[in-house]
Amino acid sequence: VTGLRHVEMCESIHLKLTSRDDVVVALKCIFEANCKPPSVAPFTLDMRGNRVLAYDCLCVSYFLSCYPVSQLEMRGCHMGDKGADMLVKHISNEVTSSLLLELVNLSGNDLTAVGMEDVMKIVRTSSATLRVLDVSGNRTGDGMVSVITEHLQHNNVLTKLDVG
Repeated sequence: VTGLRHVEMCESIHLKLTSRDDVVVALKCIFEANCKPPSVAPFTLDMRGNRVLAYDCLCVSYFLSCYPVSQLEMRGCHMGDKGADMLVKHISNEVTSSLLLELVNLSGNDLTAVGMEDVMKIVRTSSATLRVLDVSGNRTGDGMVSVITEHLQHNNVLTKLDVG
């Protein structure tokens, strides 16, 4: 995480956050850098398997609005619908017109149809780049497949969709 201060020298960054404390440290580094996006290849933000709270998702949302993230890996974080709501807080503002996300894995996050509607904001803002979307293992029901495909109508690059 301390490498965030020197991202200008890197070609790509795989940021693996292994604890909730890492999220706080990462956010602190963003504030210290005055939220200036680096001119490097996009980040991989990997939080797999960490149990996250809604506040943690708000930190991730802020990170997504400040830095070019190509892969958001949050499988098994159990964020729930409240976390999904926080995850999109900074995404729908005027500053973030388009995300660079190519892979979004939100499988196993206890999302219902309500949380999935929030996730669709990420899908819409990444429609030109999103190649892989995994929302399997959530409690969304069969009706969500049609909602997801409706939001993916303008995406011509998606190669994998997992809703199982």
